[in-house]
Amino acid sequence: MMRPGTPWRHAAAVACVLATAIDAPATAADLSPPDEVYELRARDPQQDVPDPKRFLWPEWQEARRVSIYGWVDCGIGGNTNGSAYNGTVGLQDRNLQAMMSQLYLVAERSLDFESDDWQWGARVDLLYGTDAWQTLARGLDAYPFNEYDNFGVPRWDSSRFYDLAMPQLYAEIGRGDVAVLAGHVYSPLGYENVPAVGNFFYSHSYTFNFATPNTVTGVIARWEPEEGVRVSSGVTNGWDNFSDGMPVFDNPGYPGASSNLAYLGNAVLASPDGKQLVSIAVSTGNEYTPVVDPSGAPGRLLVGNRSMVTAFWQNELADRLTSVTEASSAWQFNADTGLANLGQQPGLAQWYGVCQYLYRGLTDRLSAGSRLEWFRDNNGFRTAYPARNAALGMPPVASGFAGNFWEVTLGLNWLPTPNWVVRPEVRYDWYTPDDYGTGALPFGPLTTTPGGLVTGDAFDQWYMGCDAIFQF
Repeated sequence: MMRPGTPWRHAAAVACVLATAIDAPATAADLSPPDEVYELRARDPQQDVPDPKRFLWPEWQEARRVSIYGWVDCGIGGNTNGSAYNGTVGLQDRNLQAMMSQLYLVAERSLDFESDDWQWGARVDLLYGTDAWQTLARGLDAYPFNEYDNFGVPRWDSSRFYDLAMPQLYAEIGRGDVAVLAGHVYSPLGYENVPAVGNFFYSHSYTFNFATPNTVTGVIARWEPEEGVRVSSGVTNGWDNFSDGMPVFDNPGYPGASSNLAYLGNAVLASPDGKQLVSIAVSTGNEYTPVVDPSGAPGRLLVGNRSMVTAFWQNELADRLTSVTEASSAWQFNADTGLANLGQQPGLAQWYGVCQYLYRGLTDRLSAGSRLEWFRDNNGFRTAYPARNAALGMPPVASGFAGNFWEVTLGLNWLPTPNWVVRPEVRYDWYTPDDYGTGALPFGPLTTTPGGLVTGDAFDQWYMGCDAIFQF
């Protein structure tokens, strides 16, 4: 499951301080590219297999630092509640329906970070499948908000469940230990990410599904001042946004209300022996929020600051045994949720959580993993069931889950060949609301009550799934 066999990628996959590899300490010369930084961080870091065979680009072209590669990911999952949707699992949302989650293609020209000369690089990613909706950015592969009064209406969809997206499109220049990137890239916030090749589990955490942005667009500088220290800093135009400006809103007096300029920063520290790694990322800037009317349709808009801090600590406990602890906290002002908690500022929405991963290598080609997570949607502002319907503006949608979500996932990664990985898993989710008996439930078959409340009928859910990834 390693990346194409170019010389810099061999070094980056082993020594990158921002990726999940921890078998060797990072060095200043190993300033690795954004795809290693943001795309591959949530694998078993000690699982080491030969590079997959690539079929789209001949090896003799490696000297040009140009490559074309990709993967296809297909899977199926189901729940024990008899619902057509798999609750708040997220991307794997359809019960017992086979899905082509990702048909992913990458074309890139990489930087040569061992050179003291100025270098240039570029990359474009295309993603087709049932996962594509999670990467949509307004003004690129999704329509601007004003056209549909919704954040994620796809421009290039072929059906309700299959879309085409362009999650990365950027150019960069670099020299030695400094690089500057401009364009559309994956976000450094959080631990898990969209590309299937970069995650241990088939399903995703609540933090990934509901708490963080998946992409950002802007200018980001990266600097590695010394061994094991890495800093990136830049400006973006907000969460999952390519070119959508601020629409007309109802609170023009809010500071900076007409601008969606946001700050994005990331710092990473690796221990000298490479066995421990800490990554901290922060984002802050104004975002707008639709305020729905009693029928559930968007009405007016409010602007407020949205800020988030995420961190994960990766620790090699023993040979082939690795622990990763992730924590996140976010808040938005003027969210107008209507579900404020005691002592909380009116209109403030908060969401936060902790996730614990443990990876155990069983053989060279087989690893076991566990994930234990607590996630709190303090005001019922972020979570929805099914998440895809909420993002695309399609009924039915249950929401307003103010309370605590918990999940435990156990899974395997089996790599029969360098080009294949199979990921079976079993998962248990449960929900503890702040106010029992009055709100919607996030699991079980969806129904609409006489009062118009869309809700499931269960507090918990068992889920089982499996997928297979083929890299080409």
